[in-house]
Amino acid sequence: MNKTFFGTFAGCALMALAVVACAQQPAPPAAGDAVVARIGDEVITAAEMESMVGPSLVQLRQQIYDTTVAELNQQIFERLVVSKATAAGITRDEYLKQNVDAKMTPPDEGEIVKIMSMYRNRLAADDAQAREQVVQALQQQQKAQLLDALRKEMFEESGVVILLEPPRVEVAVAEGTPSRGPASAPIVLVEYTDYQCPYCARAQPTIAAVMERYDGQIRHVFKNLPLPMHAQAQLAAEAALCAQDQGLFWEFHDWLFDNQRTMNRDSMITQAGAMNMDVDLFTACIDRGTYQEKVDADMREARGFGITGTPGFMVNGRVLTGAQPPEAFEAIIDEELTRKGIAIPPKPEPAQAAEAAETTEEPETE
Repeated sequence: MNKTFFGTFAGCALMALAVVACAQQPAPPAAGDAVVARIGDEVITAAEMESMVGPSLVQLRQQIYDTTVAELNQQIFERLVVSKATAAGITRDEYLKQNVDAKMTPPDEGEIVKIMSMYRNRLAADDAQAREQVVQALQQQQKAQLLDALRKEMFEESGVVILLEPPRVEVAVAEGTPSRGPASAPIVLVEYTDYQCPYCARAQPTIAAVMERYDGQIRHVFKNLPLPMHAQAQLAAEAALCAQDQGLFWEFHDWLFDNQRTMNRDSMITQAGAMNMDVDLFTACIDRGTYQEKVDADMREARGFGITGTPGFMVNGRVLTGAQPPEAFEAIIDEELTRKGIAIPPKPEPAQAAEAAETTEEPETE
């Protein structure tokens, strides 16, 4: 059901084909391929336009899809709640109070203390106010989880199936592109990132948590999108690929993110030595710009998909931007696994998940 924006022209295309004089006109487009423009005897088809502009519209299409599915889910849930309430002889609000509000429990004191400690600098200066912020946040989180559980239960009981197909683009993974996880994994997570972007650094624990939960089911592919505002980002991207030549890409990748503010050519070379690389080989690799074109190709690809800020991600060809919390990745991954008929692994314990959880951050842009 993944139709292009030009799919509505399909009927017009069939009518046009019926009146074309074969001997004097160019070969007609394939059946069902709408003609969107004519230039004398030449035509431009929907398929041609899709190949030209489709990738750059991926974010817009994803936003449209997300908004549509969210509203569709809400409308279905609302109808199911009203139906259940009517059958029970109570109002909608009374039904939700019985099945959601009544199940709420006071936040755990240990969890309150832990979260206050983790996010103290983001909370009110007054301890009492800070505590109230945390309590309210935990209560809101618990209510959202209870609503989500009720929605899932109702959807399963009623056999709800969402038939909308998400927009996708095909992301090529060339030989030599850094990746971890099985090449045959059902989930391919492509990351476009900048080693000096603070949001990209914040995203790394989330990626690690996602990789751990879906171990064996996910492949993480790393691509570069160094932003002009970061003086060392391009060199860092190239240096990491030089480290890959000596089998140390991920180790050097981690070091770069841990040293965003201090890394430069000299410190990179020093670190290469500390990792027991062949320093002369590493130095020659970065000084020759061996991987400049590879990094530039990653950048062109990302921008072709409309990803101009970092971090940017593709999950099975579906776009996700910004330093998102694990739940944002999990929602797409779980849906993709379900579509493939693969069991979804259990969620980690709340205490474990809290360490990787962060609020959504907009991507850093050029």
